[in-house]
Amino acid sequence: MVTTKIRVAAWIMLIAQAGIILSGAIVRLTGSGLGCTDWPKCTPDSLVTTPEMGIHGLIEFGNRTLAVLLALLGVVIFLMLWKDRKRRPDLFWLNLGLLAIVPVQAIVGGITVWTKLNPWVVAGHFVPSAIAVGVAAYFVRRTYDTGVRTGRKAPAPLPALAWTILGLTAIVVILGVLTTGAGPHSGSTMSTRNGLDTLWIARAHAFPVWLLVIATVVSLVLAHKKHSAMVRPLVVLLIIELAQGVIGYIQYFTGVPIVLVALHMIGISATVAASVAVVDSAYRRTTHDSTDHAVPAIR
Repeated sequence: MVTTKIRVAAWIMLIAQAGIILSGAIVRLTGSGLGCTDWPKCTPDSLVTTPEMGIHGLIEFGNRTLAVLLALLGVVIFLMLWKDRKRRPDLFWLNLGLLAIVPVQAIVGGITVWTKLNPWVVAGHFVPSAIAVGVAAYFVRRTYDTGVRTGRKAPAPLPALAWTILGLTAIVVILGVLTTGAGPHSGSTMSTRNGLDTLWIARAHAFPVWLLVIATVVSLVLAHKKHSAMVRPLVVLLIIELAQGVIGYIQYFTGVPIVLVALHMIGISATVAASVAVVDSAYRRTTHDSTDHAVPAIR
């Protein structure tokens, strides 16, 4: 049986994965992308930031420190799950996957520094973080059941719609990254932009967002009639989508202010996590008798 400690650790992992995305956004929005001029050291002569690096060095090194703490959290959860790895291999391997993403991200992060924040490399640095948020959200949900499917799932076409929602979310995230790469917040005065037309890439980003909202509304209507387990995750997702849409349009028409961009980045993590929850809610799994059936927001 999954202990409360493991469940809490899973939630901390999800929050930490989203936190890394936010801290990375703060690095970019404050122009601190080259606050540490080298990698893996902060400078060629110092592992940590120096007074000469100023506030930008502190912000960039802070982001790196959070990545280390995230790795340590993964190790702690690994040790917590080791004894029950045969009874709950799903949790064990999910955490191991999350732990494996950390060094990959560290290496890609180093390449972004070496390439002076090439926008295409920066985009590649973000995508694994978004995937990690989705995996962490799935990890959280698995701590509330046995991990074993009952063989039943939501009636058609709800499973297909759920996967469509997740697919559209992935497209939205990728186009959002490209839109960011064309925008004004490059992370440093030394870095370039990706050269895409900001108007057209913003419109390309908005189109799948509208499709995502439509798919969510249709799924919610059908779930209300056919599969109540999907209703709450869909409501949560729809609220997040609407909030993201409002923030997105306001930031577009107001010159992408830093605060709104940061809020939009938080919304991205929430959207990914909620989309994963929607897909998972389409499939039934057995639960422990002692499991708290009070469904958390992500469920």
